[in-house]
Amino acid sequence: MLNKTKAKILACGAIADLFGLDYFRSHIEEACESYLTDDCDDIDYEYFLGFDEYDDADENDYKWKIFARVSVNRQTRKVTFLDYKTPDGKRMKNPIKPINFA
Repeated sequence: MLNKTKAKILACGAIADLFGLDYFRSHIEEACESYLTDDCDDIDYEYFLGFDEYDDADENDYKWKIFARVSVNRQTRKVTFLDYKTPDGKRMKNPIKPINFA
């Protein structure tokens, strides 16, 4: 079974494939990431990566413009997108786990 570091690498690879490697490389340093804590030892590892955080200047209306939420099955190595919005503005149709702040 994959450890969480390797699961994160698979998640990032899938996100880079979806967003484009050039975009991913040029924006990863300022991205916000979120994942399950180490005390959670689930088979499915969820990972969120947000790249551009505000739709407008209103800080009370916090929205992600570009993001991806994925799940990695640590046994099968299968990566599943749960929700995303790509740099060109396309939102996932019928997201499995919608992000309510996007």
